[in-house]
Amino acid sequence: MRLAAVISAFVMAANAPLLAQPRDTITIGMSQFPPDMHPFITATSVRNVVLLAMNRPMMGTRLDGSPFCVLCTELPTLENGAARLVHRADGTQGMVVTYTLKPDLVWGDGVKLTAHDLAFSLKVSFAFSAPQFIEAVAAPDDLHLELNLSSPVYDFARLGSVFVLPEHIEGPIFAAARDPLDYGTHSMFNRRPEEPGLWFGPYRVKHFEANDSIVMVPNEHWNGEKPYFREVTFRLIENTAALQANLLSGDVDTVMTSNMGMTLDQTLTLARTQQARFSFDFRPSVGSVEFLAVNHDNPLLADRRARRALSMAIDRETIVKRLFDGKFQATTLFLHPSEQGFDPTVKGWPYNPKAARALLAELGFRPGPDGILVDTTGRRFSIDLTSTSGNRVRELVEQVLQTQMKAVGVELAIKNEPARVMFGESLRKRSFRGLVEYDGGPGIDSPPIDMYSQRYIPTAENAWAGRNYSGYRSAAMDAALLETRSALDPAERRQKWRRVLEIYAEDMPTIPLFFASTAVITPNWLQSLNRADRVGYFTGWIEEWRPR
Repeated sequence: MRLAAVISAFVMAANAPLLAQPRDTITIGMSQFPPDMHPFITATSVRNVVLLAMNRPMMGTRLDGSPFCVLCTELPTLENGAARLVHRADGTQGMVVTYTLKPDLVWGDGVKLTAHDLAFSLKVSFAFSAPQFIEAVAAPDDLHLELNLSSPVYDFARLGSVFVLPEHIEGPIFAAARDPLDYGTHSMFNRRPEEPGLWFGPYRVKHFEANDSIVMVPNEHWNGEKPYFREVTFRLIENTAALQANLLSGDVDTVMTSNMGMTLDQTLTLARTQQARFSFDFRPSVGSVEFLAVNHDNPLLADRRARRALSMAIDRETIVKRLFDGKFQATTLFLHPSEQGFDPTVKGWPYNPKAARALLAELGFRPGPDGILVDTTGRRFSIDLTSTSGNRVRELVEQVLQTQMKAVGVELAIKNEPARVMFGESLRKRSFRGLVEYDGGPGIDSPPIDMYSQRYIPTAENAWAGRNYSGYRSAAMDAALLETRSALDPAERRQKWRRVLEIYAEDMPTIPLFFASTAVITPNWLQSLNRADRVGYFTGWIEEWRPR
């Protein structure tokens, strides 16, 4: 017995340092996977979360919506002369904005990151999304980026804020490509994301397996605060119930926020039962709204009276109360009430099923034998509703929408798709036939030009660029959006914002549902996962993550 006790004590003593050693890897679960790794080809939040661990834009955003420098040394302003008004040859007024880069930025292969990389990145981004106001981009030297604008814009400091591409790697590929889509196919971001020279953030890709996982390791050439974890893994678990099970079992340490991770009802349940293991920080979503994209090319949805009727068929308050415990905020407009451009006197189309039925009757629809509306030709008011499959909350919302729409005679046929298909094909190429539910927005204090200007309708001719997936066309909205962004005077800008909201409410180009709340779930052994003073994806400060 005495010998056995001695052996046992020796084994425990030998293992004690190992058991006490802080963990140096972390696994993050996600219910969506990036459809590609290039910063500009598709517009998806999940890709941006991943990219921020390895790349950084020019600017960040504080909680009040104001920008701050990330790659630059000083915010461009009219006062410091880095932004200045100029007279153009045609007699109009333009603007020149100059950014000064930090001098110690280096790519993961040791090549210096310069203003030439940023100039190249902007030019590539223009191939996928037509530039707003930017007429010319120049890098007079390694540290200065200069933008020439066709008009003054109030958010000029943010115009140079894009993810950065390494010109020494991507430049020849872009120059040799037949078109933007051909470039996207041959880009190293999609062909070999493990290439160190693609990244300059705290981490770089070590291993990439499409629709499965992304493994990252520290970037030895990163000059910022050194990250702690020797390995970070993003793992796809599409079903949110399975994602929750993996979190509880410890197979993943935390999950992505919003609809990229678990649903709010799951998180609320965990917050009541798992406080000993995790902390839960709930934050309102301000710059992004859950809404229904509407295919304006569908004859059933082309008339704005039909879109108004669909909006009035939705009891948003009941959805928020019953499905989300009142944590979400119902809305009939795309702009959050806390934003500077919001005007409480502009109303959308709130729940009013009687008025909805009256509008649909105006359009020539009458109840058929089964209660679904039909017109004089016998055409049923039946439309598809698509969202991300496996997302339990969206599936519940869809079921409620289906019931509420049926009450006014509209049939919704639910046809969900994997996130990579919905974002990578159905939305981007506008192949959906009815409605698509997802969350999106222009960001805080930014006019939604690329969402509601007809210039940004994705087509094969513009390489499926832009986020006006609904195909909304309005010359009045186009003008109002541009005028809003060009208004330097805050009082004038508020009036312009009001006009944007009025046109939106009149036309209902999309159908808003609610502003969600996102939850950051932090395991009790980890700190600094959340930054309350910044807006954005939590990987934007991944280098600050530390074990307790």
